[in-house]
Amino acid sequence: MNTLLILELISVLFNIAFLVLLTKELKQCWIYGIIGSLLGAFVIYKNGYYSESILYVFYALVGVYGYIYWERKSDENFTIKRSSILQIILFATTGFLAAFGLGYLMSKTDASKPYYDALSTVFGIMATFLELYKYLVAWGFWIVINGYTIWLYGIKELNFLALQMIVYTILSVYGFVTWHKKLDIEVAS
Repeated sequence: MNTLLILELISVLFNIAFLVLLTKELKQCWIYGIIGSLLGAFVIYKNGYYSESILYVFYALVGVYGYIYWERKSDENFTIKRSSILQIILFATTGFLAAFGLGYLMSKTDASKPYYDALSTVFGIMATFLELYKYLVAWGFWIVINGYTIWLYGIKELNFLALQMIVYTILSVYGFVTWHKKLDIEVAS
């Protein structure tokens, strides 16, 4: 087994631990996410997905912020939030426009699949902020992004990362259901 493949596997294990802990709303999730993201950034960069590697570095930085932010919040003022249909349409439209712009910039490099790569990157950034501030819609975006990224990693034969995205898609459905139930309980209270 080569070094890059081992790093890919370790990254996947840390990233899955991150998502499991995130669905349970445990702040320690961010530590696992930081480590997994930094390892993943290196692996992905070495495979020519430059936008995606930037995304993973971004995830690591947000992990630091997320840990600090969740540490400072109390349960009383840090609850799951809903988004309106108009907000969701605005998020999606902004995401597609930004992905086109990033794809165009990356097409000027030797990046592999720059527009496809940019799409997952932009929506990954958006969903990360939405989950950081506990918007339920983040899980919906993650379900779609993770499903899409299975294909993106698969065409580069990043099989462990593609497997991670399968697990992420399943855990994103679980996260959506779990947070939705908790939101309904909070609203009913």
